[in-house]
Amino acid sequence: ENANLQNMVYELLLKSGKDLNVNIETCNGYHLIEGNELALILEKVDEQIITEVLTKQPKKVIALDRIFKGNDQLKTNTALQMKDAGVEFKTI
Repeated sequence: ENANLQNMVYELLLKSGKDLNVNIETCNGYHLIEGNELALILEKVDEQIITEVLTKQPKKVIALDRIFKGNDQLKTNTALQMKDAGVEFKTI
């Protein structure tokens, strides 16, 4: 599972046009790329993780759609919070 997660991080880096040698900081449920350039939420999501990610002030956040587990309210609230903070938000 850890190898799959790492592969996913690298795949998203490539798709985002990032170099594979960038600084990746693994945090509580998300990954920060190059400080606050990009945040990846790939494993789980809840209000606490969203709040923590927002305090890092990333320029862009990519989250897996499946981690919202059908919770459209959380997904919509996340999108609105990101927009209010001036953060580009994308689910895949």
